[in-house]
Amino acid sequence: MARIVATSILLLSLFVAATVAADAAAVLGGRRDIKDVGSNKEVQSLGQFAVDEHNRRLRLNGGVGTSSDPVTVLLSFRAVAAAQVQVVAGEAYYLKVIAREHGNGGDRPFDAVVVVKAWLKSKELVSFTPSPK
Repeated sequence: MARIVATSILLLSLFVAATVAADAAAVLGGRRDIKDVGSNKEVQSLGQFAVDEHNRRLRLNGGVGTSSDPVTVLLSFRAVAAAQVQVVAGEAYYLKVIAREHGNGGDRPFDAVVVVKAWLKSKELVSFTPSPK
């Protein structure tokens, strides 16, 4: 009888541990919203970096867009309106960047993904695309 109780307790413990691990895994790699985006200096800095990197790449490519950055005009950074972060091999930031096209005068939203690897002191613009309206 004691053996059956011990086995039942062990199985129940394993079930609970597996359930908790599955819940933690779903949260661990998921995106989470960043609060107070407007006052978050790091997020605003990443938005500025995304626009600067877009402009640098556009100049290097002679004004031609790419699959990860199809925007073919130079931009001026205005602000990051929304942001999410996801832990990957570093941190991936999903940014809604507001920028103004040079010569046009109108602000437009863009979606940017920036991966930060703090231990390497690196930032990489992964994609920069017009945001669907």
